[in-house]
Amino acid sequence: MLTNQQLKKLKALLMAELKEIEERNREKVNDLENENDSETFHGDEADQATFLEQRNRILRLRDRDRKLANKIQETIQKMENGTYGICESCGCDIAFARLKLRPVASLCIECKQEEEEREERDKIFKRR
Repeated sequence: MLTNQQLKKLKALLMAELKEIEERNREKVNDLENENDSETFHGDEADQATFLEQRNRILRLRDRDRKLANKIQETIQKMENGTYGICESCGCDIAFARLKLRPVASLCIECKQEEEEREERDKIFKRR
């Protein structure tokens, strides 16, 4: 079971990460809005492909950040309702050391390892 001090420390980490994500996304949106597509598409096909690839990369990163922000908000909600730090698979407490490294962890290390092994086995069977 986590102490109140540990919970506060982890919540501060999550809030800082959420703030960082929001700032990064604001910068990405500004970059996308400031680009002038008509100017960019005067180049040759290689220039156009480079522009589109960079734009797609920015959009993928924004989507990844959005998913992480949602997970952080869900984690903060768990903290507030008292279900944070409990493995969703086996119901055991998740070690503080693990949560300190990965505050959004929802599985204890043993269950996470089992899940990764299962995913790896599934990949192998799908290749056959």
